[in-house]
Amino acid sequence: MKQPSSIDRDIGLLYMEVPMEELKEDLSIRIEFIFTHYEQRFSVDPNNVGEYDKDSALYQMYTGSYGNTEITPDISKKTADIVGDETNPYLAARKIYDYIVNHVDYSFMPHYIFRPRTSTSESVYVHDNQRGDCGGQSLYFSAMCRSLGIPARTTGGWQLFENEFGSHFWAEFYLPNYGWIPVDTSLAQLAFYPKELTEEQRHMFIDFYFGNQDAMRCVVQKDTDQSLIPQAQGMVLIPMAIQAPTVEYTIPTGEISDNVFFEHWTISCEKSQSIKEPSEKFIAS
Repeated sequence: MKQPSSIDRDIGLLYMEVPMEELKEDLSIRIEFIFTHYEQRFSVDPNNVGEYDKDSALYQMYTGSYGNTEITPDISKKTADIVGDETNPYLAARKIYDYIVNHVDYSFMPHYIFRPRTSTSESVYVHDNQRGDCGGQSLYFSAMCRSLGIPARTTGGWQLFENEFGSHFWAEFYLPNYGWIPVDTSLAQLAFYPKELTEEQRHMFIDFYFGNQDAMRCVVQKDTDQSLIPQAQGMVLIPMAIQAPTVEYTIPTGEISDNVFFEHWTISCEKSQSIKEPSEKFIAS
């Protein structure tokens, strides 16, 4: 381990260097950490939303077009059509959320063919094809919000799905007087699958994931396209998302791909037996 973990930064990483030429046998590395994440519930009064400080660093950073959160004239026009004459950022974000939940199909994204292999960003791909996975949908939501001057970002990490710890992305938009409001369009779409749900139950489920979030998540990066710490000198496999070991080689050069590590990498998570907070602390390894 070459430096302390960066859990107090916009992306949480542990940086290690392995002298490959010195290895005489297989190397096994195990990392175990404990994290706490609380359920979030926001009760937002649209009339109580304050004014944005448009000169602030936060506003400048999260309303611009950058990386896979690309804002194009077509995305801006589509957003304007969806939002209409609504100027309240909370209500406008809800219109964008409802549009994506109801009209953008969930589909796995061809992440491996994107940057740097093509110039197509993920927000543009979702806009052009009206389909995308959790990351793609969240990037589309963020780009749409940013086109209206609403600060937004795509947050990534892990979530427990039926006791399995899997990578996941969701979005957040910023409201003065409230802070970062969580939004999860792809998880909301799960409401469409169980046939036994009533329409009221479907609406309740969809409503929950606009402005609320379950407790079983671990945040790795606050936004996509974050630079590694330290910054990589060469190409990494999926530069926008870091939720698995990311490898950069100096020796040998170009002979081994990140896929080798994916094949031999696992992650598991369990609830800790903390007396104080038994339902909110987790051990991941």
